[in-house]
Amino acid sequence: MKTLTYQLNQWESEFFARQIITLQWLETADNARNLAPDFDISKSKLVQAKVASSDWEAIDWLQGQGFQWVEGEVEFRLDLAEIFENPTACKVAGEGDLIDLQDLFGNAFPHSRFRPPYFSVAENQRFYRQWITNAVRGQFDDLCLISRSASGQLRGGISVKLNGSHAKIGLLAVAEAFQGQGIATELLSAAVAWAKANGAEQLTISTQISNLPAINLYQKFGAKIVATAFWFYQ
Repeated sequence: MKTLTYQLNQWESEFFARQIITLQWLETADNARNLAPDFDISKSKLVQAKVASSDWEAIDWLQGQGFQWVEGEVEFRLDLAEIFENPTACKVAGEGDLIDLQDLFGNAFPHSRFRPPYFSVAENQRFYRQWITNAVRGQFDDLCLISRSASGQLRGGISVKLNGSHAKIGLLAVAEAFQGQGIATELLSAAVAWAKANGAEQLTISTQISNLPAINLYQKFGAKIVATAFWFYQ
């Protein structure tokens, strides 16, 4: 069965300057789920939990404790051996690309789980600007690949992280002026090529359940849904 555990999310707590706790359910040898009756939610500024969409016991408990559903998440997986690489003009981003990238990514995800009323608009923007900055500098994600127009305009970017034979997409965004022109496909193709060149056999990417364009893109690319989950906040 499972036991409920909780821990301080150190990075998010420091970044947002308030205590953020993450709940997790871990498999144990016990015959019952320990719901940690001594856990005092009121002592934390924000408590978050990500649970499988099929885990109704956890979902019922969270709702009974006053947690609010924030968003659904879909995780896709690509088996890279089945993907033929398509050459692209995408390049690895550098420090000189940061201003454009921060502007794009800082405004790209207003409806993510880092949104009001849990996080301010300014916090949302600052979070994604920092994420893509870290990616360009090889921190957390390994790199950011970008697409620019012939005139030098930033059309979009994608961050990737490699862990052995597994690669994971962090962020993917396309500038509004270039949406619907195949830029996301180009960026994803570039990420696949980079991952394969660095020994990855699989690539995963997650998106919000409400992001139908992204879901359609990944499915057209041949990605398979491997998991769905819900985020809850208190």
